[in-house]
Amino acid sequence: MMTNYGNFNTFCYYSNLPACNLFDDVVKYCPLVGFETVTGSDLGNLGLILLCFLAIVLSILFVIFAQRRSGAVGRREMQILFLSYIIVSISAILASGGFINNRRVLIWFSAIEIGSTASTAWLLFVNAVVAYQLLPDGGFLSVTLTFLSGLAVFIGTGYIALDSGFSWTGEFTSNASNPGLLRNYAVYTIYLLFPIVAIVAYFLLEVYLVVRVLRERKPLFLLITAFLLFVIGQIFEFVVSRYICSHTSGKIDGSLFACLFTLLSFAAIWAFWESITEDEWAGQAPGWEAEMREI
Repeated sequence: MMTNYGNFNTFCYYSNLPACNLFDDVVKYCPLVGFETVTGSDLGNLGLILLCFLAIVLSILFVIFAQRRSGAVGRREMQILFLSYIIVSISAILASGGFINNRRVLIWFSAIEIGSTASTAWLLFVNAVVAYQLLPDGGFLSVTLTFLSGLAVFIGTGYIALDSGFSWTGEFTSNASNPGLLRNYAVYTIYLLFPIVAIVAYFLLEVYLVVRVLRERKPLFLLITAFLLFVIGQIFEFVVSRYICSHTSGKIDGSLFACLFTLLSFAAIWAFWESITEDEWAGQAPGWEAEMREI
């Protein structure tokens, strides 16, 4: 229903989203208390912290591995994508780790996570476009456009999130007449809808490339695996989270598994990219360009 567009009440009630930190007085179905430390304080989301740290380490390794694949198509653009994912993981620890209670600080880190999430989704789409070699991949123009477009999305979406949280202009606050209604059309669009559109576009473009040009099964299998892993992660985040939280007395929730399956999805994306840029495909690069011209 369109009346629910922009409404975060249900999402924030059942899930642990960074966007919820932008609102005052959020009511939770199952508050995440986490595990008690030796000092007696609670570490709210230990599982997410550990998995995000693992995501950071693996992403750094992927960036290093990409550097070694000097002849691979889209090497620089893939490195930019994983650097953006590192920012997502770092900001997720700070915004959703459960150890920061200062709301103003949480708004800043949540805005960074929202901005980097949108930017990472955009860069994923850009990497699909790069695979078509419309511009020489790895060249100054391609890398510059990739970096600057990702930066523009990050700054734009990050500002919207900050303005929503701090009400600097009031342009993005849609619940002034009803404080109990957690509604924000702009954040809903940039954080929930835009990434989905970008991810689906990436998937469709890459499926066409693999089926139409490479005509191979292995890359297609890896691509579908990446997509399914991402979907499973979102199911844990938005559907299963409430049950995990309630059955563990608030120690963990679905965000832990969402982080895990997102990490696995990115690993599958790396494997997919590696499979379509193997040495055996390197000689097909001119054929790709000819195929695109025919299309």
